Amino acid sequence: MLKTLKMSRQTMRVQDFSMSDAGNHPNKVPFKCALFAVDQPSDGSPHGAGGKKIRISSGVCDQCLHTFVGMALNIDYVNGMSDHDPRFKVAVIEKAYRAMDGYAWVEGYIYGKDFPDVVATIRYYNGLAAEYNWSEYQFGASLEMEASVQNASDAEDVLDVIEFCGTGAAILFAEAAAYKTTSFAARNSKKEQGDVEMTPEQIKAMEDAMKALQEGMTSITSSVQSVVTEVGSIKTDLTNMKAAKEEEEKKTAEEQTAADLKAAKDKVAELENELKEIKAKGTPPAEPERKTFSASSLLSKFGKTDINGGSEVTDYKTFCASVDALDLPSSESFKLKLQAKAQFAEKESV
Repeated sequence: MLKTLKMSRQTMRVQDFSMSDAGNHPNKVPFKCALFAVDQPSDGSPHGAGGKKIRISSGVCDQCLHTFVGMALNIDYVNGMSDHDPRFKVAVIEKAYRAMDGYAWVEGYIYGKDFPDVVATIRYYNGLAAEYNWSEYQFGASLEMEASVQNASDAEDVLDVIEFCGTGAAILFAEAAAYKTTSFAARNSKKEQGDVEMTPEQIKAMEDAMKALQEGMTSITSSVQSVVTEVGSIKTDLTNMKAAKEEEEKKTAEEQTAADLKAAKDKVAELENELKEIKAKGTPPAEPERKTFSASSLLSKFGKTDINGGSEVTDYKTFCASVDALDLPSSESFKLKLQAKAQFAEKESV
């Protein structure tokens, strides 16, 4: 089972964490640190271990320790350098190995030019720890890793790490670290040009500034949370308004459909009533017979009046005009005109 483990806020043993000379690069302050003891249960339970201690064997260490190479070290100013802050990375691991003293070691460098306050803070507090034997001011390191674990066969409260992947580490006060005896020395054996030694007053001023920054960040976080809450409220209101509008539109559409259905029913009822009234009055009168003209009837009228009831028809041309006025089928009209032409021819020959 894969677990994310962070060795902090626990009573677990730690080895030395020391910084050496700055070297040739202006932004590199080398460090060396023992992350954890090999083949020994931890003094306390790391975050993610469910209250149990953990143990990393030498075999697992040799197999997986290289995964810390390239990972970063962070420091947590917001919580008084007693926890992890993965987003505030100040150093990088270049080398990882198991030493003969029974510890897994890592080496790398802090970005001294980018984070001079980190270097100065470590030097100051480590100086107090060394001078007055104030172990609570000694800096240490706390590892971060994802691990696959199983219950130990020889102890109920121990988990054996069977595989891990190092994801980083944190620089913090040794009392809050996973392994308490870790130390992070901030003294260089020689002083580089441009290095600035900070006085206690300067350190105090820096701490006050960091505290003010922390308070400002807390205020900003509160303001952002307030804005987020307000935006959430606005989104809720918009969602409610949209839902109400959709409900109203749906209701309006349903009302319109109901109105159309009622109008259709009323029309059907009206037609049914009219049909009942017609049936009640009996059989409806027959449709008047349309007046039609046959060729013989039209010819019988010829010689008296025109076909439309006008004056007497005396010539063929007038007769044809009268026939055209009746809008008869072409066959009938043509037949009448032929018959009329023959009669007019007979009449003229007499």
